[in-house]
Amino acid sequence: MPPENLPLVSILTPSFDQAAFLTDNLRSVACQTYPHVEHVVMDGGSTDGSARILSEAGDTVTWRSEPDEGQSDAVNKAFRESRGEIIGWLNSDDAYFDCTVLEHVVAYFLAHPDVDVVYGHCLQTTGDGAAIQVLWAPRFDPELQKAVNLQMQPSTFMRRRALSDPLLDTSFHFAMDYELWLRLASQGRRFGRIDRILSIDRHQPGRKSAMIKEVNFADLERLAPMYDLHAGAEFDRQRSMFYRRQRLMGALFIPTIRADRVTFTPSEDLKAGLWHRQVGSRRRDWADDLK
Repeated sequence: MPPENLPLVSILTPSFDQAAFLTDNLRSVACQTYPHVEHVVMDGGSTDGSARILSEAGDTVTWRSEPDEGQSDAVNKAFRESRGEIIGWLNSDDAYFDCTVLEHVVAYFLAHPDVDVVYGHCLQTTGDGAAIQVLWAPRFDPELQKAVNLQMQPSTFMRRRALSDPLLDTSFHFAMDYELWLRLASQGRRFGRIDRILSIDRHQPGRKSAMIKEVNFADLERLAPMYDLHAGAEFDRQRSMFYRRQRLMGALFIPTIRADRVTFTPSEDLKAGLWHRQVGSRRRDWADDLK
């Protein structure tokens, strides 16, 4: 396809006081080999130097820094500013795994015109860029999706035609991504999977999963009756089997992780302890900062 006919990809980034990771985020989008990308960043009025980093990013990034009503509101504002046929959502402390991610995502969409949502696997890292575990994603299963969140948000891409405004339900402050996937599935949207690592999920002290876990539980309680989730104890075995399979299947991708190819800033020994955490230990035995 001639470059001028390729679909525009819009990457939406909500940001607030994440200057320590924002440069990696911006670099991971700017380096993409796919030629038709816009990056829209909505910063919530950061005071940590984020605005300076954004101002130095050049005209490849569209951004504003102003107060907002939280992460979901920032994503919705970025969505309204965007023009792309394909939408990605990449939080400011996350990054794309390598420089060919968008090229592969667009190729999948072009080869599967009936698919509305595409997702892949994800590498979870520490704040300083050490690999914690590979979060493997299975082929789409609507019943399993009701028991666990199959998709990692930074590894998920959607066609604009499948979306509505507002993109996210702002009444959810933690599980807004899960609500979006469930909503799209309930509308009959088709999901596809790319069998490769697409992004990193940064597990760092300032992230929501470390600070407001109770909000996640409250969000899931609200989602359960809305989408008939498999939330009861009778589905614990199903969830347990999924997480065991996720660990084992994720191990197959460890050999593909190379420090010289990733877009983020890796630790000195990127894969230190990764094999042991992935297949040789229980999560409850990991160091507290890795759980």
